[in-house]
Amino acid sequence: MIKLTTTILALSALTFSAQNTAKISGVSNLKEKLAAKNQISFEKEKASASKTNNQIPNNPSSSQKGNLSVTNFTAFSSSANIYGVLSNASKPLHYNDDLNAVSFIQRKSASYVGSPNSNTGVILAMISANWGSNWDSTCIYSDATNFGRYPQGAIYNPPGNTNLANAYAVGSGPCTDGASWTGNWFASKQLGVPSSPAYNNVASAAPNAQQFFSSAGPFGPNVFSNDFAQYGFNSSDDGKVKSLGILAEDPDAAPIDARGAIIQTGSFNAGVFDWKTDSFLPPVTIKTDAYRQMNSNANMAWNETGTVGYVVFLGSRTGQTLSNTGWQPIVYKTTNSGTSWALIPGIDFNNSAFQLVKKRLDAVSTNSNLVIPMFNPFEGLDCAVDANDRLHIATIIASTASSHNDSLAYTNEYTTEGYTWPHGPNKHPYLYDFIGDGTGPWAFLTVDSLSSEAPSSVSGNPGFADNPWDDDAGKVTSDARVQLSRTPDGQHIIYTYAESDTNFTQGGKKWNNLPNVKAKLWLSNSTSTISTYIYPHKINITKPATNLNPSVANRAMFHFASPTTASVGPTGPGITVKLPLTVTNSNPYIQGTSNTHYYLNEDLYFPPIGGFNEIKKDLLQFSLFPNPATQTCFVELNINQVSELEISVLNYLGQVVKRKNYKSQFGKSQFEIELTNLTTGIYFVSLKTGNISSTKKLVVE
Repeated sequence: MIKLTTTILALSALTFSAQNTAKISGVSNLKEKLAAKNQISFEKEKASASKTNNQIPNNPSSSQKGNLSVTNFTAFSSSANIYGVLSNASKPLHYNDDLNAVSFIQRKSASYVGSPNSNTGVILAMISANWGSNWDSTCIYSDATNFGRYPQGAIYNPPGNTNLANAYAVGSGPCTDGASWTGNWFASKQLGVPSSPAYNNVASAAPNAQQFFSSAGPFGPNVFSNDFAQYGFNSSDDGKVKSLGILAEDPDAAPIDARGAIIQTGSFNAGVFDWKTDSFLPPVTIKTDAYRQMNSNANMAWNETGTVGYVVFLGSRTGQTLSNTGWQPIVYKTTNSGTSWALIPGIDFNNSAFQLVKKRLDAVSTNSNLVIPMFNPFEGLDCAVDANDRLHIATIIASTASSHNDSLAYTNEYTTEGYTWPHGPNKHPYLYDFIGDGTGPWAFLTVDSLSSEAPSSVSGNPGFADNPWDDDAGKVTSDARVQLSRTPDGQHIIYTYAESDTNFTQGGKKWNNLPNVKAKLWLSNSTSTISTYIYPHKINITKPATNLNPSVANRAMFHFASPTTASVGPTGPGITVKLPLTVTNSNPYIQGTSNTHYYLNEDLYFPPIGGFNEIKKDLLQFSLFPNPATQTCFVELNINQVSELEISVLNYLGQVVKRKNYKSQFGKSQFEIELTNLTTGIYFVSLKTGNISSTKKLVVE
């Protein structure tokens, strides 16, 4: 990515409207940022392809079974580097509710010796039948010349089967030969009984258990070229498995010029899988340089039965006007298990129903009345299908900087740090859930307001110096990594996302370099209307009050959440969810060394809507900075509803020396307190709404 300081395309003579609430220091090209983020791992993955390991097999041992420590996360496996978990749109972690089993498809560790080959392209399936108390590994892919990369996959369960031994681990991903991206691998292996000889380091030798489809052909029956089959893996109750890949002319081009996407659908046949492809060519704006105005990869989500599915692209859809011209969802839907697909209406941001979304954004450079929302894949986007077969698209939205067709991928940079968001009052990275099915208007919910954003991967660009990973010709980066999960019945959607507490980042910067994974819960209803019930309680999964794991707390990099959770059960008046979730990192943060996978082995409890004092207490959790202070200080808080706030400053005797009323908005709010007429000493700042209050000590110098 190159920070833009000179005239580019239609962005010459940039001027910004007076309504902007923070200084705009420049603009950046999101497509270049995404390309740079991906290219770092792409090039290193190709270069390391011929490396082999000659150490003892790293099959399940006592060090990989059971709880390694009394924490909410346990280490259960490792991979030789970090690159296999970088894509938030990949789906390597799955829960199969029919078998009550969890699977995690991964690159091998540095010490694992695969068979018949043991290069760096060996792919394993980690399987647990007891919610992570024990894991067994089995090799599913090993090829001498086409090395497996970026794995994803799940458990295939034959319809009606209830025995894990009769199920199969299935996976897919791209291949490299060390010089270029050559095509995709698809592999499967029967699992057998846990801890049986079937869990070994030998890939299945059954015909077509391991398949390779070259980008250049020839192809099998009903199979066509696609690249990077590493997105949206799904295994549904109709006995089908599906993988989503990129439709591109050249997988080695930088950036990849995606034309669309391809679904590879696998049908079980005598112990192996027959694959066929369906292609999608979304209608997007073509720039003057002939590149398409869209993100390179798509997302995919299905209902439990596999009858209703969606494929979601991000791009500028042709024929749109005004606020609808930006990088926004272009959605295809099937209601007959993929036999046919239809393009459904997009989200209409010209409609006043979405005024709140636009109010939180800044206008384009040439028109102070035009706001174009940009769905920002740099921070992650995910999809799920609920009980009413409606699609949920969760993402974080940024301001589009220019309305010119060639420049719709440009976002603003704010302050000297070059943030993508101002991080001021009502100007934060807001996480939204957009809900629709093509039969009526889309609806949206504000899930949360985030306090941080991803630092850059490229030297000299915003946040790079604050990115904690090693600089090996560029850095990998920790973004919000939005993930969606649903219960098997679709009645609940769980949002997980990573952010940093900027009270503890160096200099209070807004870069996501101390990430923790948060979770919130959505509740469906049985009516035709779209539910707006989001539980107000937010769970800090990776940094709980007790039993935290120091290898995960403030280090929750590259998390995955299973698209399906266990059944939800009431616990008293609240809701408990069993959500498989992993985090991957190394200590210190080194990309090319062994990186450990950690698994969540505790349930998530969500108090009821309108529930306990714990929720009310969370309502007024606020930060006070700077502290000590001289002339001014700031109160910052993140709340779940619009509230009337009373902020008071009290002296050491408890006497009120300042008091003012405010109205806070949903999400983050920031208020300034003048201290110029206060003498040096100790004071207390008190926040109150209704009968709830919270107080912090303030030192005035």
